[in-house]
Amino acid sequence: MVSTKVSPALAILICLLFWAIGDQLGSCLSWGHDTWQLTEALVNYAGGFVRRGLTGWLIGLAADSTGIQANHIVVFAGFIFYLLLTVWLLRYSTRIFPPALILSCIVMGFPAYQDSIIRKDCMGILLLLGCLLIDRSRLQRPLAILIVNFLAGVAILSHETFGFYAFPALVFFMGRDRKSMTGCVLVRRCVTMLPAGLCFLLTAIYHGSPAVAKAVNDSWMPLWRIIDPRNPHLDAPAAAIRALGFTSEQGLSSGVALLTSGFYQPTAWAVLFVITFVLVILFTDRNPDRSSVLAMESKIRVAAILLAQFVLISPLFLLGNDYGRWLFFWVASSLVLHTLNCRVPRWLESLVARIFEKAKAGHIFGRLPVKDWYLLFFGVPVCWNVHELLAASPVSRHLQIIWSWF
Repeated sequence: MVSTKVSPALAILICLLFWAIGDQLGSCLSWGHDTWQLTEALVNYAGGFVRRGLTGWLIGLAADSTGIQANHIVVFAGFIFYLLLTVWLLRYSTRIFPPALILSCIVMGFPAYQDSIIRKDCMGILLLLGCLLIDRSRLQRPLAILIVNFLAGVAILSHETFGFYAFPALVFFMGRDRKSMTGCVLVRRCVTMLPAGLCFLLTAIYHGSPAVAKAVNDSWMPLWRIIDPRNPHLDAPAAAIRALGFTSEQGLSSGVALLTSGFYQPTAWAVLFVITFVLVILFTDRNPDRSSVLAMESKIRVAAILLAQFVLISPLFLLGNDYGRWLFFWVASSLVLHTLNCRVPRWLESLVARIFEKAKAGHIFGRLPVKDWYLLFFGVPVCWNVHELLAASPVSRHLQIIWSWF
């Protein structure tokens, strides 16, 4: 087990994280028509079937049956999902990944510091976790496959990004055996996950339109008027609801624009992802009581999963510019996969092992000190400029807040 001793840096990290969570909870009840966080959760089927509409439809049913405001249901559900995922990771992942890493901006600190707890990100990771747990349970195989496809379908119909960071992993990592990924095994697993794959196809076909966006926005007009009655633009779809009206070209334009914006932004994001990769590997299995051989095996397995997951999520870089969320999906899903003893194909682990050996990674990691305070100064900015980069870490964010009091 990773040592349960709380270092001063970890104590500070925990306090700052609670501060960020409380700050977000205090502000999100007033989010409404113009906020991406809330509008993403409230996309529904008022204008016909459309991607991301399942959760909004369910929230509407819950609001009608209970009389509770829909935005309050979204906030409550978002924080419950966030809490469940955080507790599970702290309970089951700390054998290999220390609490400081899990609570940092690389993993569970990201939704807290970037005001995205009530988005569907944690719900998606939890549904991936549910699929993997069911797949490895003692349920009869047909029933297990049925439940896995149901959970994956719910996740995909709630947000199609599940089709990148989770669905391929369910294909590559399904099954109780440890057989090599032969062509027959891969085809069998693809057929097994066909119902969920059809759900993903539906989200691609029924992407949305301006008419659908208008219908969805109008369906929530009573809620908008309660939250923000003085807003004169409530009749025009905004934020995530407005995005349903984007064409494929418009959807691609934001990601392509960032990648072709010049040297700075693509390079900065690439460096951030590399630093994240290094930090995760550096903090993996840092328990001094374990042998260096076992620790290196853990690092190789985690590195291989991270590389595989990065390739699988890479299309998201063209489909949108929420790179911080893509980073969260990447790392959080990788931690879940490793915790549940998932393995990438043997050839990839062997390749990573050879690279580590040639780079003398064991010697390098053995000499590098691993301190929790590193993570106090690491953050993921929302928008890319120098100020955002410097102000994204837990320490700098809270220092700014304190400075604003004077």
